[in-house]
Amino acid sequence: MSYNTKNYTEQGGEKTVIGGTLEIKEGASVTGLSADPLLVATGDTLGGVKAAAAGEDDTVEVKIGDDSKLYVQALAAATDETLGGVIADEATEDDTVEVKIGEDHKLYVPTYPTDATESVSGLVKAAANQADSIAEDTATLVTDFNALLAKLKAAGLMADQE
Repeated sequence: MSYNTKNYTEQGGEKTVIGGTLEIKEGASVTGLSADPLLVATGDTLGGVKAAAAGEDDTVEVKIGDDSKLYVQALAAATDETLGGVIADEATEDDTVEVKIGEDHKLYVPTYPTDATESVSGLVKAAANQADSIAEDTATLVTDFNALLAKLKAAGLMADQE
């Protein structure tokens, strides 16, 4: 049997062949699939992900490789002259980044760390504030200076005495 059209239903109606483009308009539905309607993916349920429209400033190019892995563009390594990412060891199969799907059905990947504080590491380490010295003698100035050194060491900005 031969057909001269790209889209056709075989005799008896058991099989429909789509040789062209199948366009499903908004509001249409497809029935008979194993998950009808397609479920939202969760930690326990395989499903689809509904994403909000991306804004111009909240996207990064992502590609799916032949190995079905998701690849995100990496920053160039930082040098003395240019800003960039941190030089790291080559990635292995065990290197992962936790990705979560929010209640809004958006995909969330950790971002760069925020600025550091006294208790939280971040992009810029911060030591506890040292008040300006009002010392009028050497002994008081030495005390103020040693307090500054202690705060730098506590923040990890200076090595302890060896």
